[in-house]
Amino acid sequence: MTQSDQQHIEDLQFRIAFLEQNLDDLNDIVTQQQAQISLMERAVKHLNSRLEQVSPANIKSPEDETPPPHY
Repeated sequence: MTQSDQQHIEDLQFRIAFLEQNLDDLNDIVTQQQAQISLMERAVKHLNSRLEQVSPANIKSPEDETPPPHY
């Protein structure tokens, strides 16, 4: 094996190591984002249920609303 072949192999090994590190970093980011998305989904569901509890008492249904003056 010549020196240039050895250098090419080492270069490829460095590139693979770099790509593996990037893949691990991106996987960590995706995992964190999924946890945040799950938390936000739970918060939205909670807010929706709270809104449904409050909605009948404070907001008229569209059928009960009078049309705006421009109709």
